[in-house]
Amino acid sequence: MKRENLIKNLIMAVLIFITLFFGVRPLLTRSHTKINPNEFSFEANEYGTIVIGSEPEGLAAALASARTGLKTLLITGDESLGSYIKRCMISKMDPQQGLIDGKKVLLNQGIYQEIFGKFNVSYSSLDYENSIKKLVEKEKSLEIIYNGIITEVMTEGKHIKSIGVEDPSGIHYYKGRVFIDATQNGDLLMLCGTPYFNGTEDLGIPDFYSPVEFNFRVSGVDVDTLKKSRKVSNFIDEFQLVLLNYEKVNPRTKLLRPSFIIQNDDELVISGLQVFGVNVDDENELHLAYQEAEEEAIMLTAFLKNTLIAFKDCTYKESPISFFIPEYRHFESRYKLIVTDILENRDFPDKVALCSQEVDASKFVDKNIEYIVAKPNVYSIPLGSLIPVNLDNVLMLGSKAGFSSLAATSAGSIPTRITVGEAAGLVSVYSNVRDLAPAGLLELPEKDLKAMVNYIKRGGVMLTDFEESILIPGTEDKLTDHWSYQYIKTLAEYGLISGGRENDFKLDFKASQELMVVLIKNAMLKIKPESYEIDVNLSLKPYEVQKELTGETSGAIILDALSIPFEPGKALQTLKDMGIIPIDILNRLEPEGFVTMDTVYGLVIEAVNYM
Repeated sequence: MKRENLIKNLIMAVLIFITLFFGVRPLLTRSHTKINPNEFSFEANEYGTIVIGSEPEGLAAALASARTGLKTLLITGDESLGSYIKRCMISKMDPQQGLIDGKKVLLNQGIYQEIFGKFNVSYSSLDYENSIKKLVEKEKSLEIIYNGIITEVMTEGKHIKSIGVEDPSGIHYYKGRVFIDATQNGDLLMLCGTPYFNGTEDLGIPDFYSPVEFNFRVSGVDVDTLKKSRKVSNFIDEFQLVLLNYEKVNPRTKLLRPSFIIQNDDELVISGLQVFGVNVDDENELHLAYQEAEEEAIMLTAFLKNTLIAFKDCTYKESPISFFIPEYRHFESRYKLIVTDILENRDFPDKVALCSQEVDASKFVDKNIEYIVAKPNVYSIPLGSLIPVNLDNVLMLGSKAGFSSLAATSAGSIPTRITVGEAAGLVSVYSNVRDLAPAGLLELPEKDLKAMVNYIKRGGVMLTDFEESILIPGTEDKLTDHWSYQYIKTLAEYGLISGGRENDFKLDFKASQELMVVLIKNAMLKIKPESYEIDVNLSLKPYEVQKELTGETSGAIILDALSIPFEPGKALQTLKDMGIIPIDILNRLEPEGFVTMDTVYGLVIEAVNYM
């Protein structure tokens, strides 16, 4: 009997050991994301992952892939790994916090934290390059080609088999299982003919892009005085208030959320200077805009010199090598992330990263003001948005990925780019292990998709399931449950309304005539531009007054916008008789009663849909 008990105990001990070693241990460490390189048979110039572009998101992808032991190649057209961080003098990074179950959760972890840390951080381009250099040197499975330009692509169906790369030593060819385009302009995708749209074309506005950003360096600043000021007052607010009094030299420049980043004993980088309405697809226009920005920066420095004590001995020291261009091409993907996904805090089954960045439509405003459409609690970015429509074994990173132009202002923020980049590197490894192209992963059953998500999570990316909703301010009601939400989401998709960071769409706010006129004209211009004529602008001109909007006047505005004649005082009745507006909306109106914004949202969209 004792012998039998001993055998049972030994068996139990072995089972516990196996469970702990192969079950619990991998969950407590990141080493279980590693693979056995001997399982893969690669030729000399063949790689499991090939990353094109050394932007931060590309570096994150290459590092994540190489750390597992998979043979990885990083190709950069630059002579160093400084990327747009160095070229554009980006010197500050703000990690995102999502709101999940009422708690703030840091969304940018893993490689992002290894580079920038957990908190808001300021740094120099040299700091960034040194940090990247240390991370890269540790990876034995990572090879880097500098000054390399892709010249040709060999495909087989929807698969890229190999690429030709020209570097200072000549043209060389490399085979790959998975390719990741991390270039700003989509160099690989362009060679493969992936369809795309430029700027805000998806909203009916061709040749229109987000403002380009111009950061610059100032020296001779009394940094000690700045630091003392920070201790006794909120100097950042004071700094921004002073800049509000600055009269700009060039009409296209903007100062939005200006800030300074201390670099050393007497130098700092000033950010927040933008140039509005620049066609980034036109080199001549970019050059002209750069000259305007540089002139503005020099004049701004002189203003600070004469206004703030800490800047009294300062001088303009350095311009960036180039603008930071937040938006250029947007490539078509297997799933297009839109603003509605962000408004609804969607949790996709094929998620690769989480984001909480606001949707920013400030590009439509030429003044120094923010125009935030909405601020999500948290939402996920799906793998389908990273896979081009015409390529199965390619992933694309950055703001050029499969997002609408407005959704890209959130999903394409730099911290999110880096986190998505790390996830993409891990997806590439997972694809290699499963012997499936990334597009094939999208066809997996739900349990296998969960396994992929768990693999990314174990690799260091913050991923969790969640159910979050934007609440109407001052209530516990979900925005998505409000009767006007169907209209709000349409208006938000086109950047026509702003809820701000509090997601306050002023649903119960009494509307003015002018407000409704502005909204209906902009809605026509963006949603039905072919229907907008100069006569519309003239017919609506009399209503552009700060006067309380009544039901009868709202009906008159709609009929005049549609060029439909009506008898004075019979606008609402005409709308009913013609069936232009649904009766449930018209029942909310009284001829002499005030009209709230939620009703205006419905009236405007229904009127535009009628065209």
